[in-house]
Amino acid sequence: MRYSPRPICSGIRFLRVYLSLALCGLTLSIDKPANLARAQTSLLQRILPVDELPADRRLGKLKDLDGYFPLIVPATTEAWIMRKKSLQQRILVATGLWPMPPKTPLNAVIHGKIERDGFTVEKVYFESLPGHLVTGLLFRPLRESGTAEKQGLYPGVLSPHGHGGRLMDHGAKKIRQLIADGEERFEQSGRFPKLARCAQLARMGCVTFIFDMLGYANSQQIPRELAHGFHSQRPELDSPTRWGFFSTQAELRLQSIMGLQTWNSIRALDFLSELPDVDPQRIGVTGGSGGGTQTILLGAIDPRPVVSFPNGMVSTSMQGGCTCENCCLLRIGTGNVELAALFAPKPQGMTAANDWTRDMMTQGYPQLQHIYQLFGAKEQILCKKLTHFHHNYNFVTRATMYGWFNKHLKLGLQNPIVEEDWQLLTSAEQSVWNDEHPAPQVDADYEPELLEAMARQSDAQIAAISPDVKSSMEPYQALVGRALATLIGRTLDDVGPIEVENFRQDNFDATQGKDFRFRHDLVRAKDHGEEIPVISLLPPSNHW
Repeated sequence: MRYSPRPICSGIRFLRVYLSLALCGLTLSIDKPANLARAQTSLLQRILPVDELPADRRLGKLKDLDGYFPLIVPATTEAWIMRKKSLQQRILVATGLWPMPPKTPLNAVIHGKIERDGFTVEKVYFESLPGHLVTGLLFRPLRESGTAEKQGLYPGVLSPHGHGGRLMDHGAKKIRQLIADGEERFEQSGRFPKLARCAQLARMGCVTFIFDMLGYANSQQIPRELAHGFHSQRPELDSPTRWGFFSTQAELRLQSIMGLQTWNSIRALDFLSELPDVDPQRIGVTGGSGGGTQTILLGAIDPRPVVSFPNGMVSTSMQGGCTCENCCLLRIGTGNVELAALFAPKPQGMTAANDWTRDMMTQGYPQLQHIYQLFGAKEQILCKKLTHFHHNYNFVTRATMYGWFNKHLKLGLQNPIVEEDWQLLTSAEQSVWNDEHPAPQVDADYEPELLEAMARQSDAQIAAISPDVKSSMEPYQALVGRALATLIGRTLDDVGPIEVENFRQDNFDATQGKDFRFRHDLVRAKDHGEEIPVISLLPPSNHW
């Protein structure tokens, strides 16, 4: 912190001092000090003994992704609504979407229609940001299909896919074992379970879009090894003028893989809901594993989905083992169960498997039911126990989702809905890119140029509301002030009582007889279990 000479407190001028405060010590630099040695000796004396740390809960063991992330249910609906607003803001700040970027034209391209029994498949790419492409496959019902709607608009379903990619293939050997274990039914379509759910949803009468996670299938502008396998810093991409993901500059700007992935999901919802054959009032979202994480976040911050099925990631345990599922500030004081609860009271389903969700029936689901009960909507939340299966979005789990979406998207189909086999897509049919629609060329400048463009846009949004002598502070305070409250973790009103324990005061003659005092205290925020040593630089006592 830098102090510049300026009038404060009855015209007293402080010397310029550079203070660097640590938990247990402090260093000092003074312009032209008359007695620097004495100043440093005084200031460098520790408030606490060398072997003693402050009684601060933040000095305990850090919580990692395998920690315990419970949902503490508020006593009233009003208290939950206040908590919900705070958490929604936390998600937006943590993912770099505060302020929300402007939605530039998608410039969507749909091509290469392929027909199957009861549905069609088309290839899609659009720009979530200028020049940054989102790719995927669009499954549409055939009008003549016996299970699809004959007239009017179809409901839309967005399907973020998770790890393994939309083209995840169990393989010929594994699929036979999965069938024997009761996890899949068909050797063909069961090999590609993420496409299987899209095909069945289309047969049920839903326009379904599955889009590529960064680095998978046709989304290669940000490579997979960076998006999902980053393990060491890159000095060549860590400077104030040229930076990449996971660098100092990116973290300072809250630019992350998870943030970009979340933005892609929001723009994918834009694409789907704006299709001429889709009813924007009937939008569902479902994904498993990493796609379940994206389903949770979309349900929390985007009002358009009316039904959700985030599978495999609603848990008080492991919160996502990849950089695409974790970013700074997101799960501070919260976790996936509470983030999923932000969708209440809208209908939401999931299953518990023999993975990190295995305890959901006793730790997570009852609390979700309690949140929904606050709105009188306990029947709108579902968690089905399937703990005889490992981590999955298999045939049995998909059947649970089909029934849930049939009910809440008002498809009018007879339950149970049984998934049927279908002829797989060829390699050429699976790919968005072909000779007429070639993949974009990417070089080493793509990543830093993308992040710099994102920074310029964000800076421009903040500059547009920055106050001057003629403008109001309110817009700036509403944007920057609320973000600062999220970064710090509380507002001044939330601090509660402060207790100060004084250890000693030292006087020191800085220059030409001007006395200054150094006060050594322990400052406690009692409601939060926090305690920090503080050394204060004060004017001489005769000035007060």
